[in-house]
Amino acid sequence: MVSLDIAGMSTQDVNRKLKELIRQDDDIVVKNPHSVHNFATALKGSRTVSVEGSTGFYTGGFLQGPSIIIKGNTGLYTGDNMGAGEIIVEMNTGSNCAPSMVGGTIVVKGHSGSRAGWGMKGGNLIVCGDVGLWCGKMTLGGRIIFLGKVGKGIGESMYNGVIHVLDPDVEDKLGGNVTLISIEDKEKKAVEALFKKYNIEQGVDDFKSIVPNVSGRHEYVLFKPTHKRTEAPK
Repeated sequence: MVSLDIAGMSTQDVNRKLKELIRQDDDIVVKNPHSVHNFATALKGSRTVSVEGSTGFYTGGFLQGPSIIIKGNTGLYTGDNMGAGEIIVEMNTGSNCAPSMVGGTIVVKGHSGSRAGWGMKGGNLIVCGDVGLWCGKMTLGGRIIFLGKVGKGIGESMYNGVIHVLDPDVEDKLGGNVTLISIEDKEKKAVEALFKKYNIEQGVDDFKSIVPNVSGRHEYVLFKPTHKRTEAPK
């Protein structure tokens, strides 16, 4: 276990030092974060980074493998474009948690702001508390689980993926082009496995699932560009 005190360090120096330490194949404890922005950006590896305090905007952006445990709050855009690994926030996050997330898991043990899971493409987002407006909007894939109250416009214009909710009033808060259905047995097993892994004491039978309507407008095909070598113009 390596201890890193980042008081007074610039964001660039913090991330440079994290990447240096994680290559030493050891877990890291970060002290005095003072809500630093862009913490652990594009961090790779397989170790655990524990933060004794809160971090700011874009925590864990483009994360590729490590586990980050925040023993406080995080600001806006937590896990932006995250590809792999996990982020566990012991308290609350700001708005836009897990935007365009591709893989991995984010667990928020408190509340999250508006637009959580906006444009998610894969992975798992779990919020144990309440969330704000337009959560899960324009999701393209992945699994979102909200245990608390949700705001209006949830799931607006989903293309793919699923949102599991417990809020008994969710039907009055649905966004456009989505449907509320009972959670399926195979989904129950997936949610139960996540709850067991992250020590979340909650049954799954009362969840409802929000899924996109089937329509021509919402058929989504992932664009996979082909790269061809071209000669430079003479």
